[in-house]
Amino acid sequence: MNYLSYKNLPVLGGLCSMEQAARPGLSVEQCVTRLKRYHYALKRLSQIFIARITAEPIYELKSAFSLHGHYCAEHVTELRKRVGEMREPPLGLEIVPDPNLEIFFDEILGAPSTEELLFGVYEKAVPALIRAITRHTEQTNPLADAPSVRVCRFALLELGDVRKFGEEAIRCLITETRRDELKPWLDLLDEALAAAGDLDGTQPKTNKKIVRKHSAKPYHFASFPKRDERFPDPYNMSVNAEVFLYDDQYPADAKT
Repeated sequence: MNYLSYKNLPVLGGLCSMEQAARPGLSVEQCVTRLKRYHYALKRLSQIFIARITAEPIYELKSAFSLHGHYCAEHVTELRKRVGEMREPPLGLEIVPDPNLEIFFDEILGAPSTEELLFGVYEKAVPALIRAITRHTEQTNPLADAPSVRVCRFALLELGDVRKFGEEAIRCLITETRRDELKPWLDLLDEALAAAGDLDGTQPKTNKKIVRKHSAKPYHFASFPKRDERFPDPYNMSVNAEVFLYDDQYPADAKT
């Protein structure tokens, strides 16, 4: 396409070139189908992060789960808005897009140890989501689907931060011996993704029947709050709040 820009100014608001805008991309139906799968994945991740805060003893992980759950929830909202722009209600966002994806996230939710949870979330789920969203931005039309690309770019930015934290957490907390012990379960997660055609459903699907392991029984929320060994009293370090307020032996900054 021969388009003469005025004094070589960027065209189309800088979104893309005329050549890129003219190439075919994803259809509306393909785009919506993929967005719904990202929505489902982020919703499940947010639920997993929040559900596991209470019973996770390591304070740094509690903080991370809280932040990362918040990130995911925000992107769920943006994806819902985008799907709503492209579809009349009902949007169908409460429908599980693939039973194998449901098993994948159920297994991570039911992970019985911190090590398995970290592997499932940060080494399997988050990278799969990044891989899917990246593929979307590469394959869709950057002009016609510009709103979706914008939502995806913001999601990728924060998901990159989430993955970076997870990689460091795994490096600090998990030995290679432990990784080897968990390999059968990690292979199960890979098999569930493969059976779903990867997270976005665009890859060839395997016909393998996925057998649940941790999620064979319904998930039970562990409501008893735990702390790591730095916190002798899991609730208030054995100091009543009124002691801080009324006992002169505690300095003003402690009371604050």
